[in-house]
Amino acid sequence: MGGTFTVDGREMLLDCVGQGDTTMVLEVGEGAPYQALSGIGDTYASQMRVCSYQRVSTDRDLASDLHGLLEIAGVPGPYLLVGDSAGGLLVQAYAAAYPEETAGVVAINPVPPWQQWSTLGFKAMTPQERQGETDYYAGANGESLDYRDVSEFVGESPVPRDVPLELLISTVAQCDSPRDICGRTYPAYEQISKDIAQRWGEGSYRQVEAPHDIPTAVVQSSIDEVISRSRP
Repeated sequence: MGGTFTVDGREMLLDCVGQGDTTMVLEVGEGAPYQALSGIGDTYASQMRVCSYQRVSTDRDLASDLHGLLEIAGVPGPYLLVGDSAGGLLVQAYAAAYPEETAGVVAINPVPPWQQWSTLGFKAMTPQERQGETDYYAGANGESLDYRDVSEFVGESPVPRDVPLELLISTVAQCDSPRDICGRTYPAYEQISKDIAQRWGEGSYRQVEAPHDIPTAVVQSSIDEVISRSRP
């Protein structure tokens, strides 16, 4: 199942493999090829349908675009959402918009929401770094994604309390130095991640000693945990 589909006048590319009662949807990191998480998907193709797609929007319409794509392509839910980095924030947006269609969420080193990041993370930044982060969140990034807009949508939406969430982050080992911006802001990132998981009624937080690109086997253990807790 797959191909190019027109959603609200825009061409969107979708690839799906496998079959089953649940569909896993993969959301890659910023600027990554849409097949970047296929290694994870290949593992589950014997159990469920696994879909990758190419993003076209840059703001809160990302969730509605994906919803429209799955609908037009005839890909049935419920959907198990797995997102890495930027994708980790976007899967939260989809679950917030369509909780009744979401079987579970796995967010891997997600981009932190703007509201919390600009409050906690900025405390450890220089004025120049704060400006750089502000520009980055507003669209000066690899996909011109408006993280502020997506964050606002997630913040305004009710938390999907009956949807299991596994929020998986790397330890500070992912930073080059405790003195660089990553190292200085890591405590804030850690706290924000814990807070997100705690707000979900079925949320779980996990921290692993790993670089930013967490090994596939570790990610799979989190996916398996969500599958075990997913509603039928």
